[in-house]
Amino acid sequence: METLNLKISGMGSAHCVGVVKDIIVKQDGVAIENIALGQATVSYNPEKVKPETIIQEIEKMGYKVDQ
Repeated sequence: METLNLKISGMGSAHCVGVVKDIIVKQDGVAIENIALGQATVSYNPEKVKPETIIQEIEKMGYKVDQ
């Protein structure tokens, strides 16, 4: 497993945290280490998912992600 630290713009409430959490946990090979307003730290299996895929899925919901 590898770790990915994400800065996420557009998360303004606990609801947004829940939306991002749901997006992350639905991806095969990804686990949440920590999530809060504006940031998330995830572990992922590089044999199952690429960091770019994780970011794309979050951005599809209208959030902006930086590493």
